[in-house]
Order: sequence, then structure tokens, then C-alpha cells
Amino acid sequence: MRTEDRMSTTNSVFTKIIIWFSVLGVVLLSASSLWTYYTLNQLIQVTQERREIALGKGLALAIGDSIVTRNYAQLEVDLRYVMGNETIHSVIATDLDGDVLATLERKPDSNETVANFSIRKITPPERVTDQYQMQKQGGRSILWYEVNPGVPLGWVRIESYTDLDDVLLENLQLNIMLSIAILFVGLFGVSIVLFYRAKKMTQNTERQLLKHNETLYDVAHIDALTQVPNRLALNSLMQDAMLSSSERGHLLAVCFLDLDCFKEVNDLHGHECGDKLLIAAARRMKKVIRDSDTVVRLAGDEFILLLGGIQQEDDLDASIGRILNAVASNFMIDGANIAISASVGVSVFPTDGLLAND
Repeated sequence: MRTEDRMSTTNSVFTKIIIWFSVLGVVLLSASSLWTYYTLNQLIQVTQERREIALGKGLALAIGDSIVTRNYAQLEVDLRYVMGNETIHSVIATDLDGDVLATLERKPDSNETVANFSIRKITPPERVTDQYQMQKQGGRSILWYEVNPGVPLGWVRIESYTDLDDVLLENLQLNIMLSIAILFVGLFGVSIVLFYRAKKMTQNTERQLLKHNETLYDVAHIDALTQVPNRLALNSLMQDAMLSSSERGHLLAVCFLDLDCFKEVNDLHGHECGDKLLIAAARRMKKVIRDSDTVVRLAGDEFILLLGGIQQEDDLDASIGRILNAVASNFMIDGANIAISASVGVSVFPTDGLLAND
């Protein structure tokens, strides 16, 4: 019983550890996934901005000659080439004062690129140290890039959609998140296996220690000769028996039994024969008492009998009579027919006392 209680405690501890580790793993996985998602979104935005800036720079270089020579046909061709990128909503080329030189925009319903001649002037940004300025408006990004092949000539205004997903970056984001999830699941599985093995090893070690402890307990509290409880175990056994009798309202008989003529048996047949007689006598007493009763060896030929569950004192006489008759029957020890008897003194709890030492 003690081993089962301790093992159930160990199982409960390991179960709690696994549950808390599972919760921690889920929290870490969620936090890592959110952080990865946030980081990759930032990466996507930075990549889109750099791509737009590179596109604006290339376009500004391409249309410089067209603005100088006022070749508006070529200017529109260059702008239309840029509109091949479906993420771009519109592109406008202006001079330094904001007068529109050419405008192309994409129809939202048909995705067709058309020229818009209704826009004649827009307000360009103030010149700054950098050659470009980036603005965000809703789901669109507006890039102003200065056309400056050595001398400021004008501006390129590129308006792009920012809510369109880039397939490559989206796949990269998905792959990284899947890799992190697989890594965490793998580590979690390995950790569970290690915890399980550690649990088994701990349980085996604890089981061996408990068995050793129980063996040591038995050695200390069980009489080595007769295999019945000894004097060290008497106090706890008596306390338990008194508690049980009090709870049930029964009487407890504490009987002191002494084997008569035991010394003569030792002197006549030897101590080995006397030891065998003690073993046989203890066995007989255990056979005639109930499972709830206890036989305790004090020392030598002295025994204590704890007889519980007695309704009234008259029932005690029959129980003691069976024990005395069992001991008084002849013993056959090493071919010798040995006859002994026993003397009994009885104290009844709680009639004769309320304490174990009364």
C-alpha cells in the first residue's frame, strides 16, 4: 500500500510537469509564430519600398532625355513600360513646377492602362536631401522620385498598391512559420520522450528504494524466528487496534500469553528444538485467530495477542479458549512428541484502561 501511494504521487508530479511543459510549449510556439509573422510583414514592407525606390530611380534615369528634348511620345512609352507591373496604380511625370507632362493609370475594373489628360498640374514635394519621398495613404504607397541626371528636371510620381501579396515573400513567410512549427513539434516530442524515460527511471528507482525501505521496516518490526510482529511494532499495532475499536464501539482484548515449561523443553531437547516449538506455536495461534487479530512476540516464549471486534466480554472466553487449546495440543518436533501449555493474562480496552500503557 505504501508503495502504491508513493507511485501514484510520482505519477501525479510527472503528469503536472508534462501539462505545464505542454502549456509552455504552446505559448512559446504561439509567441514565436506571432513574432515571425510580424518580422516577415516588416520584411515584406521594406522589400516593397526598396523595390519601388529602385523602380523610381530607374524610371527617373530613363525619362531624363525625354523631358529635356520634350519627346512626350517616348516619355509615355517609358511610363507604359513601367505600368507592366500590376502592383502600380498610376505613374505621372512632371516638371519642377508640378506641371504634368504625362499620366498613365490603371482602370480598376478592366486592369487596362490608359492615359489621363485631365490632370494638368499637381503639387510636388519640397526638395530634400534624398532624391525621393515615400507616402502611405490607406492601401496605397506614393513615391516621389526626382528626375535629376545632373540638373533637376522634374519629378516621377508612382502610386502602388500595398495590399497586394507578393507570392515569393508570402511563400517565404509560410515556409519559415512551418519550419518553426515543425522544429517546436519535434523538440516537444523529444522532450516528452525524455520526460517519459526519466519518469520510468525515477519510478523504477523509487520502487526499488521503497522495496528496500519496506524490507528494512520488516526486518526491524518482524520477528526473524516466528515471522510475527515484534516488540517494536507492538505500540503502533495497539494504537491502531484501539482506534478501530473506539470508532466501531467494540472491545479490544490485550492478552499476555506465556508458554509453560518452555525452559524444560530447551534443557531437555536443546535450543534448536525450542526455536522450532516457538515457530509452531506462533503458527497455531495465527490459525485460530481472525485476520483482524494480531500475534506479537515480545521475547523468549512471551507473546501479546490483540483481539478486537469483541461485542461483549463473554465472547472473549471462547476466543481465548481456542488459543489455549491450540497451544496445548501436542507438538511433533524432530520426532519428539512435546506437550506444553500456556498461561494468559487479559486486559480489556476501554474497560481496564484508555491508554496503551495503562
